Amino acid sequence: MKGAVVLATRGSPLALWQARAVQDRLRAIHPDREVELLVVKTEGDRVQDRPLSELSGTGVFTKEVDARVRNGDAHGAVHSLKDQLTKLPEGITLGMVLPRGPAEDALVGRISMTLAELPPGARFATGSLRRRAQILAARPDLIPVPSRGNVDTRLGKLDAGEADALVLARAGLERLGLGDRITEVIAPQTCLPAVSQGIVGVTCRTDDDATRAILHEADHSETRVRAEAERAWLCALGGGCNVPAAAHATVDGDRLHLLARVLSGDGRVCLEDALDGDVTDAARIGETLANDLLARGAGDLIREARQ
Repeated sequence: MKGAVVLATRGSPLALWQARAVQDRLRAIHPDREVELLVVKTEGDRVQDRPLSELSGTGVFTKEVDARVRNGDAHGAVHSLKDQLTKLPEGITLGMVLPRGPAEDALVGRISMTLAELPPGARFATGSLRRRAQILAARPDLIPVPSRGNVDTRLGKLDAGEADALVLARAGLERLGLGDRITEVIAPQTCLPAVSQGIVGVTCRTDDDATRAILHEADHSETRVRAEAERAWLCALGGGCNVPAAAHATVDGDRLHLLARVLSGDGRVCLEDALDGDVTDAARIGETLANDLLARGAGDLIREARQ
């Protein structure tokens, strides 16, 4: 490959932070090569007045960015991997991931510091069915309210009194220098993270050997293994970012542990299971755990959540 590496990205502050982190990583490994950014506006960015679950389907933050790679406008596309389809578009592959950041969800409290301290009837804002269901499972006396927009927009709505607390990804807040707004890091026992939450990924064309080689040198192997297990689980489950499902993989040496959870939309039903195995079997671990949960009725919960 000659010339600059062009990376497509969304234009939100968090997306640009992610793209610049990839840019810095590639420049450190390939100091003689320029890395440029191409900003793309997606359906998820354009439509802010409707819940994500009501948009055209999955990939509302990723499809149009990957399309710029497929048509040759960019060599790679930078994504928050939790937004990316588990079945990538034809001709697209995951070229690299950065080391995983914090995976937990975080509470930004306006009237109370922690989830436990919120009074009955308090309103918590989230745009995620996964967070909504898990918070309701822990605190059925709270009232969920929808939340859309970038991080600053959501914080502004919270400060204006539209909710009593806001639930967001810890990684996003910290990456934007807003970690001081966090009043509680929510334990995974209460709110298990989204699949690949905290992971920045870069896709490229499957047939672009030159770009794949450049990205491969920057890939973080442990994070990739964790992402493979979680994404294989969600793919086999038949879920997506718009269902109340969560999974989190951890690695200890050559062993991988995957914990997964599927809930009803109101949080009253929760199916949970875990599986351990060798890191080389990451995808199989994810698929096996998904099949175990499907056998226990997880498919019915997902179908109900989509109605």
